[in-house]
Amino acid sequence: MSSVVLKLGSRLFGFEGPCVEQFLTSYEGSVPFIMTEGDAFLRVVCGGMASSGYIPEDDEVLYDFMLEEIGSQCLFFRLGDEYCFRMLSPNGDGTLIEMRYRRGTDIVEASCCDNPSALRFALWFAVSMLSAPVHQTFVHSSVIVYRGRAVLFLGESGTGKSTHTSLWLDNIEDSRLLNDDSPILAIEDGVPMVYGSPWSGKRPVYVPRAFPLAAAVRLSQAPVNAIRELQFPENFAALQPSLPPALMQDSHFTDSLVDILSSTLASVPLFHLNCLPDASAAKMSCDAVFHHVSSNTPAR
Repeated sequence: MSSVVLKLGSRLFGFEGPCVEQFLTSYEGSVPFIMTEGDAFLRVVCGGMASSGYIPEDDEVLYDFMLEEIGSQCLFFRLGDEYCFRMLSPNGDGTLIEMRYRRGTDIVEASCCDNPSALRFALWFAVSMLSAPVHQTFVHSSVIVYRGRAVLFLGESGTGKSTHTSLWLDNIEDSRLLNDDSPILAIEDGVPMVYGSPWSGKRPVYVPRAFPLAAAVRLSQAPVNAIRELQFPENFAALQPSLPPALMQDSHFTDSLVDILSSTLASVPLFHLNCLPDASAAKMSCDAVFHHVSSNTPAR
């Protein structure tokens, strides 16, 4: 079967099925990541299954949340060694898309979906499930590249991640944005690498490049600017909430995600920045991150 192949992080992903192929070849975010050669061993196949209609028991549900963008309830549940993701129609009259992933396999099967917003998120979730076992993951963050290295800015929605990275762009010469919502963090030969991705929030920044991670900075709004480096276990607790929360509910995924966290924090510092939305906050975080970082690290 033909497929659209995307390079996401350090891996190739194949996407099969008319609805997903049409979406990926027309969506501006995915086009820069399309590969014209190479074999994809991680696959998402749409259109080959229908929603089961099974209503999970409470103890089978791993995560239940609302996708605010379209007002849809999403369920992530486990049945034995199979995981199921289901997105319900906003009016409650059916299922927009359902996906299944069996532990130990390299494929996610999905029903067909003609809602672009639902399909976009579902593909993000499918890639998340396939990525964790191969030691890469999305990180909810806004990412600046400076001096050939990436800096992850972390925080809950509304904390000011995009505002802070905008302050870097305006005040830190030669800084640039890699991604504004869901970059990919991968561990390669023990080195944390940050990749752009087709999912970038409100700022459409779709850059198919990778940079070694210099540091991560967790942001909090405050009346004064102050920064400090966190040590274990604070640094672990500061980074962990930015990984896909649904996957953190099951050991099949958490074992790999914890390995990624541990490898990352063993290599780079994590800071906590109390900040105002001003230029001095950007300069403070820049000075802290790059105080000991070489400016000669090449990008990949």
